[in-house]
Amino acid sequence: MTCSPLVRGEPALSDPILLVEVLSPGNPAETWLNVWAYTTIPSMREILVIRTDAPGACVLCRNPDGGWPEAAPPMAVGEIVLESIGFRFGLDTLYAETWLAEAGGGV
Repeated sequence: MTCSPLVRGEPALSDPILLVEVLSPGNPAETWLNVWAYTTIPSMREILVIRTDAPGACVLCRNPDGGWPEAAPPMAVGEIVLESIGFRFGLDTLYAETWLAEAGGGV
């Protein structure tokens, strides 16, 4: 997600502030390498990583000093807060009507 105007024909969004990454069980190490690489983008403020093998997510937020946390805090229940866009939602809504919600009775 970006707050910059979209430019037709550009291969990427400029100045992203939020990125959502889906963590596939087949390539978690590669996905996490990508996530940590995204932290080098100067405009990036938050990265949401969503699991696909079980209900869960991580939200990485840039610190006030401009740095990033050493690790991504995992979350299996509760509310996801994306301060960069002023949006909050229950983690269970990500998995509603999926086999993960059905198999586990929800998050």
